[in-house]
Parts: sequence; C-alpha cells; structure tokens
Amino acid sequence: MRFKYFFISLCVLIMIGAWGCGPRVPRDIVQKVTWKGDFRTLQVDTDQYIDEYVIFGGRIISTDNQRDNSEITVLQFPLDSSNRPQMEKESNGRFLIRSDSFLDPEIYAPGKLVTAAGRLIGAETRLIGDYEYAHPIIKGDLWVWEPRENSFPRFHFGLGIGKTF
Repeated sequence: MRFKYFFISLCVLIMIGAWGCGPRVPRDIVQKVTWKGDFRTLQVDTDQYIDEYVIFGGRIISTDNQRDNSEITVLQFPLDSSNRPQMEKESNGRFLIRSDSFLDPEIYAPGKLVTAAGRLIGAETRLIGDYEYAHPIIKGDLWVWEPRENSFPRFHFGLGIGKTF
C-alpha cells in the first residue's frame, strides 16, 4: 500500500515539474514563424527573407535607446524545445532587435538571455573592430529568461554511504 502512495506522489511531482518547464514564448507566437532555417543562411542572404516571421535567441550584448526607438544587439545561440537559448552550443553570429518603445537597459542588460520573435525587416552592416559584419534586424516581441539555478535534480536515490561535493 505504501508503494502505491509513493508511486502516485512521484507521478504528481513529475507532472508539476514538467508543467513548470513549459515554454514561456506563447504558442500562438511560435505558430506564426514562417522561416525556420539556419541563422547563418539568413545572415548571408537577408534580403531573400525580408518579411519572414522568425524566432531567434541569444545573450544580450548591448541595449541602445534613441529618441524614437530602442535597439538590442544579441549574440545568437540555437534555441531548445522551449525556445530558450542554449548557451552550451556554438553561436552563429549577431542580430539586432528593434522596438518602437523604450527598452529599459536594466531589464535588457548585457549578459541576459532573450528570445525574439518577429518580422525580419532587413540587415545592417556594422563594424566589429575593423571587420564589417551584417546584423539581421528583427522587429517584434521579446522575452527575457531568468537564470537557471542548480539545474540538477533535487532528489537522489541510492544505497550505501556516499559523499556529495
């Protein structure tokens, strides 16, 4: 009988944990995406993909507010199944996020992870050092991800004597 209650409790905990791991980017936004190709392909031939609805993510490099718009420069990283940037993967470049509203540089601070979904409106070539670099520009919605703390499981099954570091 105890095993039955243990099993039911374990199932409930797993379901609660899975529910908490759901995507933060709304499903209706993800369904709008019309281009799901490789970031480098888009970067090389941006003009071919103008007005496509795309979704990309990465780590904020800088936030710049002007009188009539804001712009965030992002170092791109591939997205996982929840549309969260995967920092352990290799970056494929940089892109810009443009907004007509003020984006607070404390909320959108360098180092924070973001996902952007919206229309590809073009590309802008800028210097990185002495190198001319094409930055695709997205105009749309933006989500900031909270840092993951201790992503390891918080339970342990085992027998015997052990030591944890």
